[in-house]
Amino acid sequence: MSSQTPQISVLIPCRNEAKHIEQCLANIYGFEPPPEGFEVIVIDGMSNDGTRDILSRLQKRYPNLIVLDNVRRTVPYGMNMGMQHAKGEYIVRADVRCIHPRSYLCDLLELSKRTGADNVGGVLVPVSGETYVQKSIALAYKSRIAMGGALRDRGDFVGETDTVYGGCFKRQRLLEIGMYDEEMVRNQDDELSFRLRERGGKIIQDGRIKVRYWPRRFYWQLFKQFLQYGYWKIPVIKKHPQQASPRHFLPAGLVLGLTALAVASFADWRSLLGLAIYSGSYLFSVGLESFRLLRKGSLWLWPGVLASIILIHISFGIGFIVSLICRCVKIKPKYFETLSR
Repeated sequence: MSSQTPQISVLIPCRNEAKHIEQCLANIYGFEPPPEGFEVIVIDGMSNDGTRDILSRLQKRYPNLIVLDNVRRTVPYGMNMGMQHAKGEYIVRADVRCIHPRSYLCDLLELSKRTGADNVGGVLVPVSGETYVQKSIALAYKSRIAMGGALRDRGDFVGETDTVYGGCFKRQRLLEIGMYDEEMVRNQDDELSFRLRERGGKIIQDGRIKVRYWPRRFYWQLFKQFLQYGYWKIPVIKKHPQQASPRHFLPAGLVLGLTALAVASFADWRSLLGLAIYSGSYLFSVGLESFRLLRKGSLWLWPGVLASIILIHISFGIGFIVSLICRCVKIKPKYFETLSR
């Protein structure tokens, strides 16, 4: 599927993805090839769940599959390593948990050439999945209250945006701006996108390019995911204060408000009343949003969708607060600083 000098290098950072890696590569090697072909590079974060054995087997099926060892086990380091090995003029990032349309590379290449943008991409469309939890999380992801704006499916919207899923970049442009910031274990896409825009670049999203995405299978995985998102939002804001938005601070405000009222309620019954009103108002609003997301015949998912949105808010808020405290006292917890999955 690639020529000696491929036009596009598809980079896939992964760690412990034994359940999805084979389907991912079958999807990618099934792409309609661009005129000058493409290469595939998997950057593995020292997986210990059998992913490496699967990759070794798949290299026999796909002889041109390149597998690199990501000893630091973080996405930005892996992406930068992949770029150093890449031969393509364009870099496309793909994630293991996603299912891309067959015309994905050709669509991105056409969009990049037509717009001249520094980064182009589509939108993520959550797949309902196999379990109650996955189905619930997939619906929650459709909410602007839960997920914000840029990566959500906005129909056939085509135009400038803050960031896009994965992205298709000119390799030379990434090298010019310093590639990914390797200190950003999470939110590295946001930070890179901001640097591109800060230097006069454009980021274009085409809503017609829809990438299906498998949500986490368990609530504890969702909690961990957004805990890290919240933690790593502070470094991005510290580096680029202009990127800060009220929606980044609201989850932390929710957590602080609930905590303060809960503690105060031990000394004053009026605080207990305030806690009931505060939490009740929040639950009522989120409950209505959860109900709005339900489709015909899916009322049984309402508790799961409600729990998913609450977990997203609370975990992001806790991570945000922990990060702020850690940076004030100048400590770096290993749990947040070393693993991105």
